[in-house]
Formats: sequence, structure tokens, C-alpha cells
Amino acid sequence: MNYECGTMAVPAVPGAGKTFIVTNLVAKLLEENKNEKGKILILTYMNSAANNFKGRIKKILEEKGIESTNGFEVMTIHSLAAKIIKEKPEAMMLSEDFNIADDFQKTMMLNDCINTFRASGGETAFRFFLKEQKNQMWYDIQLEAWENGFFELVSKSISNLKYNDISPQSLEANTLSNKGILKIISFIYTEYDKRLKQNGLLDYDDLLIYAYKTLCSDDKLKEKFQNRYRYVFEDECQDSNEIQGKIIKLICEEHNNLVRVGDVNQSITGTFSSSDPKFFKEFMKEADYCYEMNMSNRSSADILELANNLVQFVCNDLSQIECRDALQEIEIKTVEKGQGYKENPEPDKYQINALWYRTFEDEVNKTVKFVKGLKAKYPNKSIGILVPYNSQLSQVSKVLEQEGLEFEELGPNSKNKRKIIDNIAKIIDFILEPDDIEKLITALSDVFIKTDNKEGKSDFLNILRQYTTEEILYSDIKDKPLIIDDKCDMYITFKVGLNYLVEILEHSTTKIDELILFIKERLDLKDEEKSLVDYVAFYVRYLINEMPNITLREILDILYDSRNKVFNYMIDVVYEINGYEPEPGSITVCNYHKSKGMEWDQVFLLQLNKFHFPDNINQKFQCDKWYLKDKYKNTEALIDNQIDLLVNGKITQNYYTKTKIDVINEKIRLLYVGITRAKETLIMMGSSYQNEEESKNKKKMQEPCIYLTRLNQLIKNKRGMDK
Repeated sequence: MNYECGTMAVPAVPGAGKTFIVTNLVAKLLEENKNEKGKILILTYMNSAANNFKGRIKKILEEKGIESTNGFEVMTIHSLAAKIIKEKPEAMMLSEDFNIADDFQKTMMLNDCINTFRASGGETAFRFFLKEQKNQMWYDIQLEAWENGFFELVSKSISNLKYNDISPQSLEANTLSNKGILKIISFIYTEYDKRLKQNGLLDYDDLLIYAYKTLCSDDKLKEKFQNRYRYVFEDECQDSNEIQGKIIKLICEEHNNLVRVGDVNQSITGTFSSSDPKFFKEFMKEADYCYEMNMSNRSSADILELANNLVQFVCNDLSQIECRDALQEIEIKTVEKGQGYKENPEPDKYQINALWYRTFEDEVNKTVKFVKGLKAKYPNKSIGILVPYNSQLSQVSKVLEQEGLEFEELGPNSKNKRKIIDNIAKIIDFILEPDDIEKLITALSDVFIKTDNKEGKSDFLNILRQYTTEEILYSDIKDKPLIIDDKCDMYITFKVGLNYLVEILEHSTTKIDELILFIKERLDLKDEEKSLVDYVAFYVRYLINEMPNITLREILDILYDSRNKVFNYMIDVVYEINGYEPEPGSITVCNYHKSKGMEWDQVFLLQLNKFHFPDNINQKFQCDKWYLKDKYKNTEALIDNQIDLLVNGKITQNYYTKTKIDVINEKIRLLYVGITRAKETLIMMGSSYQNEEESKNKKKMQEPCIYLTRLNQLIKNKRGMDK
């Protein structure tokens, strides 16, 4: 808190209270008028974080009796980039009314460009890379895996091309791009760029690139921003990329007052974005001051000791020497007692364990059994269950449901969160075939009828099957009691549903997006669900603009497609707008990435095997796609090779090794994040096989990851001492 000027790096451990420090430091500088005629700029990477900072600083200033809040601005890095470009759009040959394609719009457009490529003669090229497979079932599995990973590959590749200043035109003109996967990327990149320009849009990559070029090309504009912002604070800068750092550096060039706050050990976005913790590491070495926030009150001393043990092992003993800097060697310390701060939890016994099971099915079943026991014993404790991938969430959720446990699944494939999209699809399905009694019953049963009486509901639906849809909807049947208790919730909601379906059928609009919004008004929805339907309608409107001849039946097929990336992204956006905070007594299921920023009393870390958490480049890797031909297995490395050739005329490094090193580093940090989510109880586990069928093939057997093996030594010693 003694900082007054200059550059300062603030590496902060999990639970250190960096938001508290940053907001109070900004308030102190404002109180002392250190910013003079300029402002203090606070940069974040999420709008929710920006709002949080804004509210906290304003509150501190009010408590100090400082009325003016004009001395600071809080915004995302992309908002800053847009502000720079809008000062002089002509510098980048842009019109003044350019718009920004947020990640949702980008996902929507890019997904459509991929589908257009495949539907317009590119399907053969798309399938060319798949491993040859005579068994049709396995071929279909390979195709689905390729489809699931292709969007992220294209998205990251286009970002990489843009950051290397390779336009679609220059890529197309270069003979190096006329072969391999980059040839497909080239077609999609060209189409995506065309659609952005047709709609007057810049995506987030464009924003950063154009903002940087604008500042570089116009000294007066650069000077204007330098004078406007006397101080710059950057939050979560471990997730910053090179061009973001360059923009910030240009703005701070004159006054040189820059504070960057982050945690290298929580940098977990590099495998699907251009972020890299090396930029924060470099800043820590170059900064005038480096202030370590190494005290945390989140976790018990035992859990902090385990996290510190992981750091020590990785930094000093990991056999893959290139990965020893995956973690910053910073020791997390407990807060001092009796100082008035919130103190670390103190469980009455050692509450960390490591377990190993035969199959993932066993692992999930045992986890749920533990959770059920903990819920009974500690009903107010929050519980987090973490898995590596979204695809594994449903397996955990299914068993939790079977055991009658309430939980929140944080993932795009969550049945509860997808339900509203499915419900709209079921209503449209009925609209398309209004004479089909089963489709009417499905719409009524799944969308409208509410009851806990499953047997009574089944009997009632069988009664409805005795009639035609016309009789049910338009005769006086609905005015006569079809069951004895016509005042129960089931029958009341049935009648409400019938009336709404009649209104929907008779709705006169020919516009599909308007029909979806009309349906929304007839459903009993929460605020998040209403927002989700609005996104669906927006997406449908976009599809209609791009494909004027698209039919309602084709829209229905899109709604029913659970693998559609656009819907997955919608769900993520809508349910993260207000953030998610685990409440006392809650159970949360999510992947390791999603857990960052959250904390639970009791945490279960699943699937800690060598495949998911590798330690050397000779192991099996997720970046080696099992479903692709050997030549194309490491698609990301192939594309990086080709881009390097385009930019430098030669390959400057071994990208096959680099992609594997990057994966190992990020997996280490993911495990660190997982461990530091726990306050009191931590159970780490894994399994040898996915299921019993797989256990018949010994080649499929997985061993515990080296990190679990190493940490288990400490756990065994501690548990032995605790007895």
C-alpha cells in the first residue's frame, strides 16, 4: 500500500484478496490526488469483474467522503481497444459506425462458416484427415470427435493468423497454404472475414490488433491516451497476450505508472487462446517493484501445504526439465492469527486423501457415495466435484440424480440449462405435425404439466391418447374433467398448456424468430431462461438472413442438435453473466477450468491419471488426436509449423514438442487450481479404466499421474501422524 508511482508487479496466490488490495490502492491514489488531471484506468478481462471493481472503489471513496468518482475508469481490455479505434477509425479505414462481434456472434458466424464449407463441397476434404476405419460405428465415433474439436482448432488458428498479420488474401495467395489442414482453414477464414466485413463488424482479435496499429501510427492519439490515464492497473494479467501487453505499454509510456496483478500458477487459458503467462513473468523481472501477496485465508494449513508441495516438486524435481517453470515458486502462507483478519479454516483432523479405483464408473459411484455421506453429516458445507472435461459432467450428474441429490452442473451440456431450448423444439415439432397425438403429448408432458405424481401423470397421458389432437385442442373435452381430481396441479397446468398451444398454433406471424419470442411469453421462465430464448431468437434471425430459404423443419433440426457450438456458448454466456457463487450446502459439478475463481468447503478432484495430467512428452497426449491419420495427429503443431514458414520462411522451433510442453504446463496449473479451491476437505482420485469393457484391454490401462503419486506420499505421512 506504499506504492506511489512506477511499475509494480503483484503476484498474488489464490485467496490472497487481490481485489481488496487493488481497490484500496486505487482509492488511496485518488484520495491523495496522485493522478492529478488524469485518470486511473483499471483493466479487467470480464465485464462482471469490471462492475465488481467499479462498485468497490466507489464505496471506498464514499466512505472516505470523496464524492467525485470521475478520477477512475474501469473497463475490459476490449472496451479500451474499441475506445482507441473510435477516436480515429479512418486510420484503419473503418467507418465511424463499425460494430463489435462479441464472442457469441463470433461463435455463431464461425460455426456457420464451417457448416457452409462442409455443405459446399468441403465434406470430402474435412473427412480426409480421419483415420481409415472399416467399422462404421467406430468411423462415426471418429467423425463426431473430429467435429467436436474442429471449431476450437479453427478459432485458435484464425486468431494466430491475425496476430501474425496474415490476411485471408495473403494466406490464399501463398502456395504453402494450399495443402494440409491450413487449406481448409484458409477457406473458412476467407468466408468468416467476408461476413465480418459485410456486417461492418470487428471481432475481439481485430479490436486489439487495430487498436495497437492505431496507437503506433498516430503519435497525437497515443499522447492523448497517455495524458488521459496517468496510472494503469491490470487485473488477471497472467491471462494477457502479447498484443494486450503492447497496447498497455504504449499508454503507460509517458508516465510509466503501471501495476499488473495476477497469478502465474492460475494461468489456464493458453491451450484455447493466445494468452501466455510468460508475459507476466517477464514483467515481474523488469518492474521497478514486485510485491508478493503470499498470504491466503481460504484454505486450511494442510491444503496450503499440499499446494506448496506440488509447487516444490514441479519447480525442482519434475523430470521434464522444460516444464519446471510451469509454476512460480511462491509459498502460500496462512494469515497471522489475532490480527483482525479472517483466519484460515482449522478442521479437527486431517481431511485430505488420495484414492484409486478400477474404473471411472467406480470413481463416480464412490464420489457420490462420499458426497451423500458428507451432506448428511455436514448439511451446510458446500461441495465441489471437478472433472477434466465437459463430456464427463453428465456421468457424474446422472449418478447424483439417481441418488436424489440436488446439484448445479456448470457446463454447456447441462440438461437443466438446455431444457428450455429442447422445450421450444418440442413445441415447434408439434406445430409442424399438429395431427400427431404423441407430439402433442410430448409438448404437454415435458413443457407444461407439473406434478410429482409420475404414475398418475402416466395414467393421465394414456387417457389423452384415446383422443385426436383436434378433439383435445378444440372440442369441449378440455372443459370437462378427464380425471377425478381436476383441481390438482397436474390438471390445472395441463389446461394452461392446452390454451397456450392453441394460441401458438393460431399465431399469425411467418417469421420464425418472432414465433420463438411469442412462445417465450407463454412459458413460465426464470430470467436466465428468458435471456437464453432471446439469444436463440437472435441466432435464428441470423440464420434466416444468411439462408433466406431455410425452413422451420431445418430450424427444428438445429434446435435439437445438442452438439451445436452456438447453443453451448449461449448457455455459458447467459449463466455466467451474473457469475456463480457456491452457496452453503450446495453441490457443484464442473470442469477444472470452470472452477477458477470459486471455492468450496469440500472438493473432489477426479481423473488424476497420466493421460489427463501428463508429466513428460513421451506419454499419450490429448493434442495427438487418436481419430486422425498419424501424419495429422497433432493438428495444432502442423498449423503452427505452416504459419511459422509463412512468417519467417523457415520453421524456427519444434512445434510438436512445444504443444506438448504447453499442455503439460497447463495441466499442472489446472491441478494447482483444483487443489486451491478446497477450504477444509480435499479428496483426489483416479481410475485405471473408463469402464469394465475397456478393462478387458490392458493397453487401455491408466496409471496415477506423477503428481498424485508424489502428493500421496505427503498425504500418507500426514494421515499416519494423525492417527
